[in-house]
Amino acid sequence: MKSIQSSRRGFLIGTSATLLAAPAIAQRRAVRLRYAHSQPVGHSTDTAARRFIEIVQTKTNGEATVELFPNNQLGVDRELQTLIETGQLDFTHSNSATMGNFLPQIAVMDLPFTWRSADHYFRVVDGPFTPALNELLAARTGHRYLGWWYDGFRHVYTRNKAIKSFDDMRGLKIRAPEARVFVDTFRALRANPTPLPFPEIYTALEAGVIDGFEGSNGIVQSSKIYEVAKNRTVTGHIMVGFGLTTGKRFATLPADVQAVCVAAAKEVEAMQRKSEQETETDLVRQMVAAGVVESTPDLAPFRAAVEPVHAEFHTRNKTEALRNFIAAAAG
Repeated sequence: MKSIQSSRRGFLIGTSATLLAAPAIAQRRAVRLRYAHSQPVGHSTDTAARRFIEIVQTKTNGEATVELFPNNQLGVDRELQTLIETGQLDFTHSNSATMGNFLPQIAVMDLPFTWRSADHYFRVVDGPFTPALNELLAARTGHRYLGWWYDGFRHVYTRNKAIKSFDDMRGLKIRAPEARVFVDTFRALRANPTPLPFPEIYTALEAGVIDGFEGSNGIVQSSKIYEVAKNRTVTGHIMVGFGLTTGKRFATLPADVQAVCVAAAKEVEAMQRKSEQETETDLVRQMVAAGVVESTPDLAPFRAAVEPVHAEFHTRNKTEALRNFIAAAAG
């Protein structure tokens, strides 16, 4: 009899423990994540974000869900990176120019005429550069790159004046990101760099508040900036690092959810790179068909003018190790 009572007591204790444990397991598995970005819906990076979310939710059988806020719904890039840093946001994708506000050394990726080709960029970010950079980010802000995407080389678009030579840059009010390398670069090119939040660019061009804009083909086409800036100068002056970032909160997620997110980031990385490269030429063709006129000036004076920007940046930020990774992969 005593044995039966003892067994019954053990069963009840075990059952109670199971009931108590069940909500804890459910709570652990009910992972709710938030992803926000600043690109227009339909841009290749927006498509990549949606695919990332789909993979994460599918491979966790819906136990991890990701809510998406595209097109500046939660703020512009710098604000989104701040939300990542404070743990109020789990994922965003943005460029190294924005991240330079948090870690100045990352702007080594943004220095003018650094990248020889898309393949050069891929060799760098797929190599030891990224672990070294993530180590710096972790110590400073907690940010971490899960994958690197491709945003293309940036060119200059102007309202009225076509840029056919280096001298034509003088005095033009060119919208540039709120990042020191961009501002220094356009000052060296004798333009007047004018930082503006991205959502204000179209109306500023339309109203003549600024003379021009610099950006990649994808963002110009998806935001329809070519409608108000009909002159395209093929400069390829900068190509920023562009990728999927997370923050300190990522390390607190269940290990299996982290693993799914990392794998999803790599899968989407390959997809986005391929898609953006394949569509670049077609995007230019579409813009030309819409009335955009191209100019191809001699870039030698442009390159010479920005050499002091490189020298000053490396001296100020002590970026020898990161610079060496880039140089070693130049081929």
